[in-house]
Amino acid sequence: MVWIALLLLGLVSLLQSTRRGHAVSVVLDQGGGPRGQTVRLVLDPSVLGRSTSIPGSSIANMSLSPWTYRDSFVASRLPRRISEAHCLTSGCLNLQGGEDAALEAKPVYYQALVFYRVPRPSRSTKAGKKVKKKKYDLRLGTEMIPVGCTCVRPSVVPQL
Repeated sequence: MVWIALLLLGLVSLLQSTRRGHAVSVVLDQGGGPRGQTVRLVLDPSVLGRSTSIPGSSIANMSLSPWTYRDSFVASRLPRRISEAHCLTSGCLNLQGGEDAALEAKPVYYQALVFYRVPRPSRSTKAGKKVKKKKYDLRLGTEMIPVGCTCVRPSVVPQL
């Protein structure tokens, strides 16, 4: 489970590093794999260009429900900075460029795995002295991250 979480969390930073031509290595220190070994991870750069042909900001501006990205920063979360989409309109744009109130702009969410850094309880040594170095554990969690916006019909609840 830890292997999968580490792989998913590191993909974004790994992709950015390989685009810049940097070498990427991962240190594995928990789980059932090699303990304390550095493993070289090589990503095929020919695959990187196929993921999208249009940058995300262009798609956000061309959409009938445009959005912008804002950074969310949580010091105890890994990754600390996550970009979140925020819809710019409450309705959707029509072909003339005006806002159509018959449709609603709603965020599209993605459930992402994140780590939370939690302080490790301090242990006493044999002499009764506490360890002064602060240590942390990583707790695996999930967050719902808005990644874009889409147009939907308004939900109408009939009153009886």
